[in-house]
Amino acid sequence: MVSLSINKIEVAFGRFWFLNIGQSGRRRLWLKLAKLIGNGVQILQAVESIRDRRILTSGTKEPEALALSAWARAIKNGSRLSGAMDGWVSTEEMILISAGEQSGTLEAALYSAARIMEARKRISSAVYAGLAYPVVLLLMAAGVLYLFGFKIVPAFTHALKGAEWQGLAKWMIFVSDFARDWLFLLIPSVIALVILFFMSLPHFDGKVRIFLDRYVPYSVYRIMQGSSWLIALAAMIEAGMRIEIALEQLSQDASPWLRRRIATALAGMRSGRNMGDALARAGYDFPDREIIEDLGVYSSLSGFEDALSMLGREWLEESIVQIETRMKVVFGVCILLVGALIAFMVSGMIAMELQMSQAMQHLMAN
Repeated sequence: MVSLSINKIEVAFGRFWFLNIGQSGRRRLWLKLAKLIGNGVQILQAVESIRDRRILTSGTKEPEALALSAWARAIKNGSRLSGAMDGWVSTEEMILISAGEQSGTLEAALYSAARIMEARKRISSAVYAGLAYPVVLLLMAAGVLYLFGFKIVPAFTHALKGAEWQGLAKWMIFVSDFARDWLFLLIPSVIALVILFFMSLPHFDGKVRIFLDRYVPYSVYRIMQGSSWLIALAAMIEAGMRIEIALEQLSQDASPWLRRRIATALAGMRSGRNMGDALARAGYDFPDREIIEDLGVYSSLSGFEDALSMLGREWLEESIVQIETRMKVVFGVCILLVGALIAFMVSGMIAMELQMSQAMQHLMAN
């Protein structure tokens, strides 16, 4: 009984890790499976082959080994690969692979799944790289406030008790008092605001959000979601799904913000509009105005699936450039703010030193 419970815990942990943390491993797994299937290997044999090698190198408790073992058992019991993956991979990946199985293009679907994961990794990396410097600068600003507010300014005021400070020196006293009274409340407040901002990204919507989506930082989220959505949509259509069904499937696991945009576009298409016109009439500028124009042109032509795939690949590169550019704006604003703070502190300290020197000279003269 205890052994059975431990095994369930191991499987549950492996499932959680493989789904939420093991994206890089899943991408490599899709590529391996695609290559084996492309060389004529049966799906069960391919899964068992990769599983055996994984167990040999990492043991039976490793998340990917647990996943492959579970898939092999399910396939032996008559399940398809997509059905065997239920709970181990994202809904989007499962739908894409299922579409590939139904259309006889499983190899292409697996390659598409790997391509989507690589695209999202590149987009996320661009965002994280852009956020790293502003976070460091904000921490530096908090450190400067603490140093001057708790150490340097109090040392000056203690050395010259009762003095009437003037100009920048007076402002330094104000900043020091503010830091001592509010800094330890300000820091958690800023953290709370940051958390609320990130929570608002997938949930907050309406006319105000449509306006905010044009500008940093909300525009970065729109670009991230738009490029991922377009690439996933192109992959599903390549796998043989009708565009309306692909949109329905993508909306199932989407955030409320993205689901509303997909639903509005889908409603427009069901009213007889092509995809580009439906997105344009929705009024969200999602995924991007230029992409909407391109989709409007290509929607009425033959070979729309190939054009959509091409647009997805091209816009991925453009999206990364746009995200990097917008994050540079954020970085530049943070540099200016922190630089202004440091310049103010240094100027204030010099002003305090001058006033202190003048006061000492006055005392010595008397």
